[in-house]
Amino acid sequence: MATKKCPNGHQYDSSIYGDKCPFCPDSSHTRVNPSNEQPTVAPFAGGASLDQPTLPTAQFQPDMPGDGRTVIRNLNAGETGVMNPDGGRKLVGLLVSYSANKAGEVYKIYEGRNLIGRSPSADICFENDDKMSGNHLLILYVEAEGVYWAEDQKSSNGTYINGAFSRGLKELHTNDVIVLGATKLMFLGIPEF
Repeated sequence: MATKKCPNGHQYDSSIYGDKCPFCPDSSHTRVNPSNEQPTVAPFAGGASLDQPTLPTAQFQPDMPGDGRTVIRNLNAGETGVMNPDGGRKLVGLLVSYSANKAGEVYKIYEGRNLIGRSPSADICFENDDKMSGNHLLILYVEAEGVYWAEDQKSSNGTYINGAFSRGLKELHTNDVIVLGATKLMFLGIPEF
């Protein structure tokens, strides 16, 4: 992936988007001012201009927890977690959690088996949750059935789905709330389109 950074600080794949940042709208939007230079003032329709400069934009330090941004975890070959290299498994769902990061974290669910737990060998690893078992929950999606299944893996503290203790195989639906150890997750299924 050829990573490029736009003037507003967005990182994107330039091999796909070239020089046009996919996160920035057209050129009329306000640009982050990293050098604290005097902002330019856009004229109103009819030629009048603003008398006041735009308000300063908050500056965030990258990779700091609690900095107000949502974290999306992208795993590369060789790292712990579910891999989806070119030709890999189809993305079929997401898990969203606010337990470890107030801004939120997103975990990808792929077709087939997705093992969640504290163990580094789990597809989705929560190594800092000491109330979660090494292999805690299995989420399974079989495309032929079009159904998501969850199965507790005989964990020490159990799995709760929508507030109910869950043992054995249970069907998952979009917006189901799953609690594993001290981690609360919301499941979002991606519909066929």
